[in-house]
Amino acid sequence: MAIQTSRILVGDVGGTNIRFAIAEAKGAEVSLADVWKRLGADFPTFDDALDAFLSDSGVRPDGASLGVAGAVSAGRVELLHRQWTVDCRTLASRLGSTVSDIVLVNDFVAMARAAPELDAEGIETIRSGQASHEGSIVVCGPGTGFGLAVLKKLRMRDPDRPDGRSEWTVLGGEGGHQVFAPQTDMEWRLFERLKSELGYVSNETVASGSGFQSTVLALAAVLGVSATDPDPTRTELLAEKGDPLSLELCRLRARTIMTVAGDAALSSAASGGVYLAGGVSQALQTFLSEPSAIERFVNRGPRSPLMEPIPIHLIRSGLAPLLGAAHLWLDDKRRGWL
Repeated sequence: MAIQTSRILVGDVGGTNIRFAIAEAKGAEVSLADVWKRLGADFPTFDDALDAFLSDSGVRPDGASLGVAGAVSAGRVELLHRQWTVDCRTLASRLGSTVSDIVLVNDFVAMARAAPELDAEGIETIRSGQASHEGSIVVCGPGTGFGLAVLKKLRMRDPDRPDGRSEWTVLGGEGGHQVFAPQTDMEWRLFERLKSELGYVSNETVASGSGFQSTVLALAAVLGVSATDPDPTRTELLAEKGDPLSLELCRLRARTIMTVAGDAALSSAASGGVYLAGGVSQALQTFLSEPSAIERFVNRGPRSPLMEPIPIHLIRSGLAPLLGAAHLWLDDKRRGWL
């Protein structure tokens, strides 16, 4: 019997960039074509960006699967960091009657679903360990915002999967908005200053691009140094040159990321490993590997031994959320649920 090939419109709609591609799925194998990336600020609405991609690619897909930076409710997402709305019904009408299925999820659900599908070229190891094949997997990290999701391998007998490949389900959420947990005197002073200004201080505030301006100015005040024209694109470079403010900011963000990852791994029994993702995580790779950051992941008091074997990887592939979106579409098509 011939294996059917499906062409799926896949998208990664973030707070800064928007990416589309056509995923060609043959059985459980996925390849990406017509990859398209633009700044979201270049388009007034999501529909304008979609129309531009469809015009450029000239492809009419069989289905669609989008990861969007926001909470999904009743087939609709309002982006937290951009005044856009993505709606399944509107999307279906724009794509036409040939589209048989539309999947709309939080962008980190798509990112998480990609983790077990990535090859060695798509990831780098931050901390070696011994992953359990039965354990959950945590995927988290900051970009414009701060995403978090958990993967769990399903125990099920599926006659349609004679190849023995694993089935996965993804639990998404808004974990990046959990409260920032200071652990040093400097972090407490930073927390108090940000709290007085913002009212609520989340991990996203401290570690992501959306909170950069507030955090760097508050950190400068705490350290008693100048923060003239802070620039997120130059922070890592200035840190490498020894600039005190940039260096402390990078280490603060790395410790925050590792604290979130450790909390999530402990709460979800993620013995299958942790994957860090997002543009900020990639930029901070050197600082994520420092002992002070690793210690934030491992140190969980009497439960620290549970953390010791857990490996930590960094997702470097820019195509990961598109790949994950395609696999979610296949999961939904095969099982009828996510």
